Amino acid sequence: MIFLEKIEKKRKAMATEALFMSFLEKKLPFSVAAYAKYLYAHEERDKNTIHAWALKENGAIQGAIVRSGSTVYPVFNDEVKNFEEILSFFFEKNSMDAARLVFHGKARDIELLERYAEERGLQPGDRIIYDFMTTADTPPLQELRASPPGLIIRQPGVSDIDRLFPLQAGYEQEEVLPKNGKFDPAVCRMLLERLVKHERILIAELGGRIVGKINTNAETPSWAQIGGVYVHPSYRKRGIATRMTAIFVQGLLEEGRRASLFVKKEKPATRDMYGRVGFKVVGDYRITYY
Repeated sequence: MIFLEKIEKKRKAMATEALFMSFLEKKLPFSVAAYAKYLYAHEERDKNTIHAWALKENGAIQGAIVRSGSTVYPVFNDEVKNFEEILSFFFEKNSMDAARLVFHGKARDIELLERYAEERGLQPGDRIIYDFMTTADTPPLQELRASPPGLIIRQPGVSDIDRLFPLQAGYEQEEVLPKNGKFDPAVCRMLLERLVKHERILIAELGGRIVGKINTNAETPSWAQIGGVYVHPSYRKRGIATRMTAIFVQGLLEEGRRASLFVKKEKPATRDMYGRVGFKVVGDYRITYY
């Protein structure tokens, strides 16, 4: 097993890091978030808060774990058998704050972490199962033109943050907070500012009011993971989310990127909406909160 506590651009580590990146690339699209976090570390962004571990067998990486802040992204080969080695090493290195970690990823990979955490006395506070969906198809023309007359889809600027904040707050409270989670307006504001400055984001405006938003939360050279899709409750069922998503996906495809996202299993209407845009379910995604 190799251990990369701090990702540094040293000549002796370059071959290992290239192998690590190659492994994550092969596991796309489920590894979009892990790949993006690791890639940003190479670009000197969040370098001190991103750590990575890898399981190497017979000269090839069979599994990886990327940690960014309190969020953990595991990525394993389906046939890997000795994952206990990397999990044991990971929990040893993160024992001090294991009880507050959040696991993100392909359901099977998260189940491995959950099982190992349970053996060490950790019990999740919440667990959410999603349908993981992808598309590489141009959205149908009717979906690109959907929604009410007068709807404006545009990129926001820093001057829009105050008006956009209620939507972001609504999204986090409705879609992101785990069971018994506490909403923090200051953290929400900070994340929103980061989104506007560093991620792709579009807003929907109707009658001078911002009524919807959509953004990326991770990107690789070939994939973009969409998140933050939210429409104000008073403006739903009018085609706004459909048009936002269609236009957003069209822009990604024109740049040569395919799109992925995940939607809660108990929201079939939302899943159907994404289906009309061109998304198809390709597996299960899971987020577990400790």
